Amino acid sequence: MNAKDQKIPQFAVIKQYLEQQINTEQWAPGRRIPTEQSLADTFAVSRMTARRAVQELADKGILNRTQGSGTYVADRPETVPNILIKDVVAVAKAENTHQHEIISADAVQATSDIAKLMGLQTDTLIFQLTIVHFDGDRAIQWQKIWVNRSMAPALLKQKLDKVDPNDYLNWLCRPQKTQFQAKAVVPTASQRLQLLLSNQDTLSCFQLSRRQWSADAVFSFSEMLHPADSYFLGDDLREVK
Repeated sequence: MNAKDQKIPQFAVIKQYLEQQINTEQWAPGRRIPTEQSLADTFAVSRMTARRAVQELADKGILNRTQGSGTYVADRPETVPNILIKDVVAVAKAENTHQHEIISADAVQATSDIAKLMGLQTDTLIFQLTIVHFDGDRAIQWQKIWVNRSMAPALLKQKLDKVDPNDYLNWLCRPQKTQFQAKAVVPTASQRLQLLLSNQDTLSCFQLSRRQWSADAVFSFSEMLHPADSYFLGDDLREVK
């Protein structure tokens, strides 16, 4: 091979060769690659040119260089899927079509399950609210939210029919960490009624559970149900970007 015949820089020719060997899995992770001198001889270039190609791949994490041992193909990083959590309520608010209805708002004793989720003692007094969110006249989310009473003591004194409790809590506590869990559920009769689902509508709902922290303490835990036929995770593939 003669890199001088190439229109691209000589070191780039060597980089392409090395990347091709790795990307096509001809060279598996952990394999030692040819020495700089061997690459220089193969491509009829200086060792400095070969060194540049190898170093740039090492800088990108594709190769690992070990002094006194050689240069090896690096392990491939795990691909972590990036899934967008769709916030239908935020979308409706942005379009000024959001409304909400407070079904209930009470101070209750935390059950053992809720107490564990919120890092509290069982029977601790907390706030429990049930809310239905609308986009225009269409119900888009049923929400039950449990709130750490000590972090939002005046919650039930707010004009909750005017102000979304979630907006008040986010303003007051400023979430520093949020966890989500998603699953399909069968709504109860009362949930179907409050979501305005008829008997002909889908039997399942998409449930998104959310736990939020502020100052190293959980301030709220929510269960949010959405009609399954109007909710999806990830990008909207109908949109061409």
